[in-house]
Amino acid sequence: MDDVPSFCQELRGVLKPHCASVTLCGSPLRALRLLRQQPFDLLITTLVMKELGGFELIRRLRGQGSRIPIVMITGYGNEKTAIEAVRLGVSDYLEKPVVPEELLARLAKLMAPSPAPALAESLSPREGMISEDPAMKAIFDTVEAVARSDSRVLILGETGTGKQLIAQALHAQGPRRREPFVEVNCAAIPENLLESELFGHDPGAFTGATGRRIGRFEEAGSGTLFLDEIGEMSYPLQSKLLRVLQGGKFNRVGGTETLQSQARVIAATNRDLQKEVETGRFRSDLFYRLHVISLTLPPLRKRAVDVPLLAAFFLHRYRQGRSAPEGFTPEAIACLQAYSWPGNVRELEHLVERFAVLHDRAWIELADLPERIRSESQRADSLADRSLQGTYHQAKSAFERRYLEETLRLARGNMAAAARLAALDRSRYFRLVRTYGLDPRRFAP
Repeated sequence: MDDVPSFCQELRGVLKPHCASVTLCGSPLRALRLLRQQPFDLLITTLVMKELGGFELIRRLRGQGSRIPIVMITGYGNEKTAIEAVRLGVSDYLEKPVVPEELLARLAKLMAPSPAPALAESLSPREGMISEDPAMKAIFDTVEAVARSDSRVLILGETGTGKQLIAQALHAQGPRRREPFVEVNCAAIPENLLESELFGHDPGAFTGATGRRIGRFEEAGSGTLFLDEIGEMSYPLQSKLLRVLQGGKFNRVGGTETLQSQARVIAATNRDLQKEVETGRFRSDLFYRLHVISLTLPPLRKRAVDVPLLAAFFLHRYRQGRSAPEGFTPEAIACLQAYSWPGNVRELEHLVERFAVLHDRAWIELADLPERIRSESQRADSLADRSLQGTYHQAKSAFERRYLEETLRLARGNMAAAARLAALDRSRYFRLVRTYGLDPRRFAP
């Protein structure tokens, strides 16, 4: 959907040979009516439209209760809009100009059938979660232990770090794995409709409520309810959620019947909820109800050791069934490791997928990477080069100190893990750390 007719026709030409039907719509408001009246498999929308912006369209659509997969295509995007799109639950995000082969590959992945529910019991918490980072390995160990309990879990971390994957692993390995896993993106649903989304409503509860609607708490039953982006929930609704967490009781909007929830609640946010409590934007009593067990996922920029592993994993995933590059050159990998990854793992995945679809040579070289990644890495290199001054021994000492600090940072102060990262004998590594007067505790979480 776009209010530019030429772009709509261009998309139709790309999609028509691969789809049973393609419906064009130049009006976001008309699109909302159409989606309410008849089922569609997928929505493709742009970001900037005169009648209604793409983000507001998504919020209204989710407010209607629709869970249709959404792909956003825009010529006005940047890193912030891409992150916001992911936060609102957009399934995929592309920038113009659209390459037909890339679009079709992404749609094929998006529309591929999900694994059968019976497979859930065989899922491992580590499946799809690849890391050599000591902090992430500790999180994986905690997931395996916590999954067997009914304790509430609060997952913290930036957008794109894998909070949803952790929540799914907690459910799949727990005693509720045969029950539903229900997800609610609190940021994607308008504030005035989120209460109905969670608790349901009875006929006549508000204008347009012509029938009874089952909420997500009822839908989850004895399974797991995952409240993503809970930091976006309004203060008044927080008190109603608190009531459910305290006693398990709730009412549908406009209803008098008291219902009982048996669902395990897992919540996630990219906000610092402790600060939100201090500023009065988040209820302290709700925070402590949710904060039974917390997991904080580190951003990818603090897991540089994982970048080569993840890049190889995603390349293998997306190259299956087609001719694709063998991998990245060492120079390209070093550049990727120096990049800050504001979109985290999801940003890296989309980059690798693009190369798997479009790159026609055996190896992905430094010059093939996007300019924004190369320029940021060059700035980091220029700052590092400032220490390479003075005599040879002074420069060598500066490099060794910086290298030791970096390995300790990656290992979160764990000396044994840092020695493994450096591929050095443990006793030698310990001696070097003492020589430079470094305190590993400075690098602990």
